[in-house]
Amino acid sequence: MSFDVMLPRRRGSLSEPAREGAKALISTGERVLLIKERHSCGTPFWTLPGGGVEPGESQAATLQRELAEELGCRVAVGDPVDSVVYAHHTSDVVSRYTIVECTLASAPEPNLAEGILDAQWVRPDAMPPRTLPQIRSLWWYTGRRND
Repeated sequence: MSFDVMLPRRRGSLSEPAREGAKALISTGERVLLIKERHSCGTPFWTLPGGGVEPGESQAATLQRELAEELGCRVAVGDPVDSVVYAHHTSDVVSRYTIVECTLASAPEPNLAEGILDAQWVRPDAMPPRTLPQIRSLWWYTGRRND
């Protein structure tokens, strides 16, 4: 199953995202690991760990780098399970993130220097307020794993 969540953009088209990225879906089968960050305007939000793909970098390398930076941990990168599109609300940047199943190889610890305010294991049916809608839409994934 794959779908995109399209958000309105002030100008231009969403047909060609300007930035590619990868997000790690790390699940125990009942809970998903989310991180808390701040938008550039200061509002906090919850999302999956991960970030933008650097030139010449694979999605697997992106996730390994981003998880090391954001949470000081190592991950085993699995298969892509979905993709989402973000239209960033404070700029004209549109990003397409591939959601990739990952397994932790070491314990996560939020890195405040990287802007990570918190990390929590949450049930998909009890995500914290201000969880990005694109992430809420992935609730089906952990339920599927329990089938």
